[in-house]
Amino acid sequence: MPVLPFGDKRPKIDPQAYVSPQATVMGNVEIGPGASVWPGAVVRADQASVRIGENTCIQDSVVIHAHSEENPTIIGNNTIISTASAIHGVYVGDNVNIGEGCVIFDGATLGEGVSLAPGSIVPPNIVIPPRTLNSGAPAAQIREISREEIEQHTIRTETITQVFLKLRRWQQSI
Repeated sequence: MPVLPFGDKRPKIDPQAYVSPQATVMGNVEIGPGASVWPGAVVRADQASVRIGENTCIQDSVVIHAHSEENPTIIGNNTIISTASAIHGVYVGDNVNIGEGCVIFDGATLGEGVSLAPGSIVPPNIVIPPRTLNSGAPAAQIREISREEIEQHTIRTETITQVFLKLRRWQQSI
């Protein structure tokens, strides 16, 4: 896997995290325990830092970037960022579910338990309240997230973590 320094900044990947050999991680990046970064993902912290929390899943072809010190990218714990999404200099709380193909711009904040429908676009400096479902371009609140949906999200993140642990054991055995 390409894990690359940028200047004097080197990625810090927890030994309990999984980064696909086909992913790229560069610069001032920290990836927490149980997190996973899947094939084709790019996590680039050349201008500002990127922090990815515990048990967070960065799926295939996601691009995460931080290009200004005013807006580092901070992604909480137990969060899923689905395939082909782009995240630029944002704060994403714990237990967030970002659907496929979402784009989130500089300075946006997604509160704890937020869910973004696939294809949603979050403009710069928007704050999305906790435990809400949002959709559209620009993303708008549809409704609040139920306790059952939050529990389903927790089960999903636990399942993804178990899958990558099995993958890691398999890779180590070959």
